[in-house]
Amino acid sequence: MLVYAGDMYESRLQASVFDPEDLHGLRSRIDAETVGEYAAFRNGLTADYAKIRRDLASGYAALAATVAGVGIIGPIAVPIGAMLIGFFIAFVQLFIHEAAHYGLAADRRTNDRIANRLICWQVGTDIASYRATHWEHHRSLGTSKDTEVSYRNSLNPGFVAAMLIGIHALRVFVSRKEGPAKGKKLKLRPLLVGLAAHFCLIVGLVLLGCWQAAVAWLAGMSIFFPFFATLRQLLEHRPTDGSEGAVTRLFGDDMFSRTFGGAGFNRHMLHHLEPQVSYTRLVELEKYLMATSASAELNARRCSYWSAFVAIVRSDLHG
Repeated sequence: MLVYAGDMYESRLQASVFDPEDLHGLRSRIDAETVGEYAAFRNGLTADYAKIRRDLASGYAALAATVAGVGIIGPIAVPIGAMLIGFFIAFVQLFIHEAAHYGLAADRRTNDRIANRLICWQVGTDIASYRATHWEHHRSLGTSKDTEVSYRNSLNPGFVAAMLIGIHALRVFVSRKEGPAKGKKLKLRPLLVGLAAHFCLIVGLVLLGCWQAAVAWLAGMSIFFPFFATLRQLLEHRPTDGSEGAVTRLFGDDMFSRTFGGAGFNRHMLHHLEPQVSYTRLVELEKYLMATSASAELNARRCSYWSAFVAIVRSDLHG
């Protein structure tokens, strides 16, 4: 595990500010180095759909257990319950990303139905809208055309406050109308479906006498979920030298990293390298690449979430 160690660590964490050609060049280099074997290997990395179902179910199970726990324990559990609900909603929402790359099912229509019915409702969107935004993120990461740019914000007390009181989430929602779908009519149906689902859930909890759980759900969804989602993206991409652009990082494989960075986000650099590869196969992809000259690039971008947080805060407060 990489531990903060002054200037040497800073240089490794920074690695290199993202150039869209960097990962393309790395892929081409490894293809040449392995005489095409790498291309065949990555094309054979098919998704493990059973694991995807288990992981998504575990997110919902954790949400249900948290809601039940708050209802049983009572008001004293509301703050921690709200935090956990926000954390687990953020985990479930990571699967919308897998769906954007058609990774939830072998059939694309089935993939989109699963995404819309089990994931997208929580944030009032549909998979087609998210896909248009996210694909532009891949094409334009680190440039003025990037559509997912929370990482451009400084990790300072003012921005933390903006995340916690919902100002940043509102800005992101409004800005999406200026993205790839600009000029198209805003889709109200997914938004209304999402609002109705949350309303019914909260009212249902109140009618069952679990008003504490209802309060925790509302706070978790409106405060802690946007906070965790934004913080994660910032840790994935924000440079530590005050420069423009973006970096891509590799995080740990401990329990926290596999939940905070679930659905493969803890290996985010590998996803940007090979976005068509399911998160369920990224461990194998990493093992393969570590046996090639790409190991230097992977090691240069490897850190823990905590180490990235410390380095970014230091840079943003003193840069």
